This record gives sequence, C-alpha cells and structure tokens, in this order.
Amino acid sequence: MSTARTVERTVERVISPAEFSGPLTLDCDVVVVGSGAGGATAAAVLAEAGLNVICLEEGAFHRTSDYSADIPEMFGRVMRNGGATAIMGRAPIPYLEGRCVGGSTVINGGMCWRTPEAVLDRWVSERGLGDLSARRLEPLFEEVERTIHARYQDAGSEGDNNDVFHRGATRLGWKLSKNKRNQIHCVGSNDCVTGCPSGAKQSAITTWLPRLWAQGGVVYTHCKVDKILTQRGRAIGVEGKIVDDPAGGAPRRFTVRARAVVLSGGAIQTPLLLLRNRLGQPCGQVGRHFTIHPNVKVAARFDHDVDTVRGAHQAWQCVEFDHKGILLAPGLVPLAFQSVGFNDFGARLAKRMREHHRYATGGILVDDHASGRIRLLPLGVPLVQYDVTQADQAAFHQGVGSLAELYFAAGALEVVTPFHGHPTLKSADDIRAMQRAAPRVEDTEYFTAHLMGTCRMDSQDKRGVIDPEGQLWDVPGLYVSDASALPGTIGVNPQVTIMAIALHIAQRLGERLSKRGAARVA
Repeated sequence: MSTARTVERTVERVISPAEFSGPLTLDCDVVVVGSGAGGATAAAVLAEAGLNVICLEEGAFHRTSDYSADIPEMFGRVMRNGGATAIMGRAPIPYLEGRCVGGSTVINGGMCWRTPEAVLDRWVSERGLGDLSARRLEPLFEEVERTIHARYQDAGSEGDNNDVFHRGATRLGWKLSKNKRNQIHCVGSNDCVTGCPSGAKQSAITTWLPRLWAQGGVVYTHCKVDKILTQRGRAIGVEGKIVDDPAGGAPRRFTVRARAVVLSGGAIQTPLLLLRNRLGQPCGQVGRHFTIHPNVKVAARFDHDVDTVRGAHQAWQCVEFDHKGILLAPGLVPLAFQSVGFNDFGARLAKRMREHHRYATGGILVDDHASGRIRLLPLGVPLVQYDVTQADQAAFHQGVGSLAELYFAAGALEVVTPFHGHPTLKSADDIRAMQRAAPRVEDTEYFTAHLMGTCRMDSQDKRGVIDPEGQLWDVPGLYVSDASALPGTIGVNPQVTIMAIALHIAQRLGERLSKRGAARVA
C-alpha cells in the first residue's frame, strides 16, 4: 500500500482541446473515465504502481482563482446542466452533479465520515464482501483521511449558524458529533458549493491528482466518453467526442486504448454509459439499487443576527436519532438559494429576505429504505427515478419536528418547514399538529447530494454489477470505481467511503497489471 502524502509544487499535467489539433489517439496502461472522488483516487494509486495512466474528464479545469460567489456563473462552469437536474418520482428531487476536474469533490461541503461499522458488517454478511470489513478498510480509511486532510474546523471559524445548532442540541441534552472536513484552515466563507475561493478545501485537485501528476499521469479535459471498446469480450479502451471545443467546426473524436478501463463517472453517468454500450447486461443490475440519502431543509428565525452566509458549512451533526436513521445537521445555504425555502411571495418574501441575516438553516437526512433506478428511454433519453417511501416520510415528519424543537430550544421565534401544508411553526403545539397531519410526499421539498449504488459490488454475479475487486462480472478489463460501486446506502456523507473503496480497487488492479507487465518483460 502506498503511503499517503501531499505532493507539493507538482506540475499540473492537464491538457485541454486547445492544445492539440485534429482527432486524438492515445495508448496507456489504464484509462480512467472521470476525475472525482473515485476516479482521481484510482488514477493516483495506479500511477504510483508504476502504470501509465490517462484520466479523461468531461468538464474543464479550474484553479482556485477561478472560483467566485456568482452562483449562476459558477453553476454553469462546474456542474452538469448548470445544476438544473432533478430525480423524477412522487416529488421531484433536485441534485447536484459535478462536471469539472475534481468532480463533486469541488462542490461538496467537505464532510468526512467513515462508513459505519454496522453497514460494513452487513456488506460482509449479506454481500460476501470480506475485503470491505472494518478491519481491512481501517488502513484505507487512514490513508484517505491523511491524503485529504480530514480535520476539525479551526476554533472560531465555525460561525453562528453552527453555534446556534450546538446551543439548541446542548440545552436538550441531545448527543452531538463533531464533524471533520477535508480542509486546511477553512475561513468559513460558505462558498463550498461553487468551489472554494480560498483553496482551503482539499478537493481531488489538491490531493489525489497531484499524486497522479507526480508519476507522469495526465488529465485530458472536455473528453466525453460515449463508447467502450471491447475485443473478444474484453475492454481495451474508450472512444468519445471533444465537447465545448474552442476550435469549433465538426465534432472531434478521441480514442484511448488501454490494458484496463476504469469508469468513475458517478452513480448516474457510469450506469448510463454501460447501458448505452449494452454492457453489464446479463446480471440485469445496471442502474438498479439507486439510493440517494434524501434530505429536507428548514430555516429558523431569531431576534438576533445569525448571519448564516458566514462560517463552516457544517461543523456539527446531531446523532441523537441515529438509531432511527435520522440525522440532524446545520447547513449553510448560500443566500441565492435561501428564498427557495420560503413558501412566500411578493412583499412577504421580500421581508424575509431583508432579514436573511437572522435565519439559521439546517437539514434532516434520512437513511433511505427504498431504491430507485437509472434507465434509458427510447432515443437514448436518460430517466432517473426515485420515490420516497411512506416509512421514510414518517422519519422526515419526526426529523423536522425534532430540528424545530432544537431551534426553539436555542431561542428561535419561528421555524420554516419544507411541508407545503405546514410551512411555518411558531411553537411546540405547531410541531405536534404538523406531525399529526403527516404531510404527504407530494407536498414536501426534498434535495440530495449523495447518489449511490447503481453498479453495486457483490460476491455473486446475479446480485451485483462488479465483483469484489471492482471488475464487471461479464467484461474483463472493465472496472468501476465511484459511488455507483457502493453495495448499499451508508447513512453518512459518502466521499470517504468512495475513496476507500477506490483505493481497494486500484491497489488490486495495480498489482494485477504490474505482475502481467513483469511477466511479459521476462
């Protein structure tokens, strides 16, 4: 296992379409499709195993100086479809998907949680994944945390939004957990979702990718893979087109031939690519078992300034109801999004927005009991489906009530809920009335940032898409290393889990290819 480290002053080996003309044809040992949490980790580890690695990214490369708080501009730069994506179901669920070098590590809140041991135990007992036991993953978790600098916020940088949350939970005697984030001296500017403008957040661009570049690996940007090349049933490379091409004219194509292909496009794009290429079909599991760790947001108004646009995104979590799969957390919502959480219009909405500095914002995350599906409709149109179950909706009723109770304990004057029928609570009596009414799924505003499980790992080929080493059961040489590989929902922020599993997959693949290469030389 390689030793985690920070690679300093590494030359950024990033090539954009402006740097070459005509079509592009490349050869390497491993081609990695995607540069986010799974792709960047795998690419770095494979390069350190002595392999020639090329990483393909559909989006662009942005440096720290490129990020700003201009929401529309940045969403257009770093997110797929400008962030205007939603899951279809009984209620539409918006989600964000990174489309840039570094993927969703550039736009996430930076929370760092290991997979709960109870979840790992289930993966071992129910999926036969002994390599994902808590004992075997321990050194991988440690390496991930060292590499991405998982640490607590500097004292004084948490901000009032986190302090209000902490005060309410403490007064109620509820259990709190301090949150580690991948950051170095975060200044609390609350710009996580548009890319960190201070360089404090340790995304894949500042952690894993420098390790790739230090070993001679290269990232090609604006490369959208649409075809997986196979020969006698084995993956031998990828093809695709150059997108957002500054050269204009007819679309340019690229071809990368490799000894192994690693797909790391995320829980939506990876299954869609497999479905379009009709790979992974015998098991019938591609695109299924889609879990999203759904959440809802609330806002609480105080008689004093909270200034929710300043501070760390999330320094604490309340785990008092963890046994019920309910997680309460503060969450800094950028000012541009705060108006969406209010069920008001015109003058009333304007009044609320003028008082935005007096609102604390937080959320409830529920460990989902159901799963959705990624499919392709006629003409190749993607369909992302998921329905919140009644059991999970009941958990949201309790969670919203509990978070409202926490804010009232902290001194809130009112709490704005995500339920259309009960938009505002002013007392404990209103909480009980809301819970008795049991607002419907269709009358609830959800959101998610945790997409998982659509190409899940399993020890049996009929139950999963990839084997315990990350390779597709029916396509040798084709691997998956991203959130889609997760065997099930985990109930916490997934980036550390994704990176640890990517480490496991890349280490095994690196050993396998290095031995084959040595055998050929001999």
